[in-house]
Amino acid sequence: MRIDILREFIILSKNLNFSETAKQLYITQSVLSKHIISLEQEVGTALLRRNYHKVELTDVGKLFLIEATEIVNRYDEGMKKVKMSINSFEKELKIGYLYEHTKNILVPSVHLFKRNFPNTKLSLIAGLYETLPRQLKNKDVDLILTLNLDKDMLSWCDTYPLYRDTLCAAVCKSNPLSKRKNISSHDLTSEKILLPSNEIFNGYGIFTNTILNSEDFQKNKVFKYECIYSALLMAEADQGIAIIPEMFQASRNNNICFIPFEGTQYSFDVIAAWRKNENNSSIKNFVETLSLNLN
Repeated sequence: MRIDILREFIILSKNLNFSETAKQLYITQSVLSKHIISLEQEVGTALLRRNYHKVELTDVGKLFLIEATEIVNRYDEGMKKVKMSINSFEKELKIGYLYEHTKNILVPSVHLFKRNFPNTKLSLIAGLYETLPRQLKNKDVDLILTLNLDKDMLSWCDTYPLYRDTLCAAVCKSNPLSKRKNISSHDLTSEKILLPSNEIFNGYGIFTNTILNSEDFQKNKVFKYECIYSALLMAEADQGIAIIPEMFQASRNNNICFIPFEGTQYSFDVIAAWRKNENNSSIKNFVETLSLNLN
């Protein structure tokens, strides 16, 4: 029994006029008549008496009006409760992320998450390595996707490792070192080296400069870059060797090679991090979704 036809019957029972009711419902009189006939067939008896002069309810029609009104009211109240429940179940998850290091897993994860959890609103906020922890602590975001270079920086967080990245030497293909499968700091002692600025890149700069603080480097050949893409451009033009995370090789072209450094000390985790004792279940759901896109 269709709710919309019950509504039509209730309105018709008040108007007792097919033409007026059809206009009120924005349907034709013939459609309304067909709906009422189908309703009477479903009930098994006439609900209305019709003649050229008037329309009136039968005794069964009067009883049915009471029941139909109660059914429609219960339906409307039930739908109202369901919609209120849906609103109460809706959540928001604000994610801060490092673009280059997470874009490859973030895009498919967002698609999958929205399909599995349609009532959770996702907000994606690109950030910097040095600013993401502060945004998380201030509750500007609920979850961050970042680098785990400083173990103390996120000691107040729960974390989940996504994958390992490693430092590489970005070398122009015309440089003889481009033929190497891996490289050590000693291989770069006579080269012009482009290292990240500590002031601009903060934790990442400190990590890179500390681990490559070789006394063998010629001081007049070590330069600090303030933009990774500019450093890549200089390396491509054979104006130095840029020290860059391997993940940035997706931004390279055919004139540049990424050669990983030997040794586990040059590697670091890309992680998801969130505040300890956080009760937002969407965080766990999104981290699990990320894990599905790691392979």
